[in-house]
Amino acid sequence: MLGYDSDVIYQKILELRRDGQEAMLVTVADKQGSAPALPGTKMLVCTDGKTVGTVGGGELERLATSKALELLAQHQSLLIHYNLTEQGQPIDSEPTGMVCGGRAALFYEFVGYGTRVFIFGAGHVGKALVDCLRHLHYYIAVIDPRPELVAQVEGANRLVTTDYGAAFQDEQVPAGGFYVIATPGHEMDYEVLKRILTAGWAPRYIGLVGSKRKVTVFVQRLREELGSDLDLSALYTPVGLDLGGSTPEEIAVSITAEILALRYGKTGHKHMRLGTPQQ
Repeated sequence: MLGYDSDVIYQKILELRRDGQEAMLVTVADKQGSAPALPGTKMLVCTDGKTVGTVGGGELERLATSKALELLAQHQSLLIHYNLTEQGQPIDSEPTGMVCGGRAALFYEFVGYGTRVFIFGAGHVGKALVDCLRHLHYYIAVIDPRPELVAQVEGANRLVTTDYGAAFQDEQVPAGGFYVIATPGHEMDYEVLKRILTAGWAPRYIGLVGSKRKVTVFVQRLREELGSDLDLSALYTPVGLDLGGSTPEEIAVSITAEILALRYGKTGHKHMRLGTPQQ
């Protein structure tokens, strides 16, 4: 039964990584006495609280699920010792209320990517950006309805061949993603931007390729349609750091540098963005 559960868990992890989703893998690292689960037993806890596998059931599993969700929100891995008796619990253990007379150690392992980049547009800039980002071990998804262009993209974790507005409709997109908009048309750019701002994805960064005039028009439209108090602090447009160069490859380097600056909290750079970047 343990082998079967492990196979199912590992398959689920592969699916989650393909889709850029997060989870917490809980493994029984050690047990003493009458602990309910054997070392090596695993349980996968997804962001919605659903679980695959088991670490023994009962109160220990309830506590493990709760702790997994807490650590998942922090992107943190941790080893925790649990005393499974009501009395005499050591300082480094969690009280469980169980009286089976055993102790267990659970290792919580974060499964996911620290940084996710979603690129809307598989044209020259989008393809060049993937070439830059692929070496940084980020999760990269490229969205474009043109299969002939999507087929030319190499190095992305996921290729989504669908209309821009239909991408991720039935999926839970993790918060804090980095989004780059480089579709072939202004109206498509606007619709993607509007969707990112209203989909509840909580973006950390939205990089929009475009001119200053385009930016001014888009911001005005957004405030007219979504309200004057719309939070645009994540919007960086024109996109990229002011490094110079106008080829797709040079623009991709500029965008990559801007993403790195935000990810690591580095300030003082000159952004192409209109206004003062809030980092």
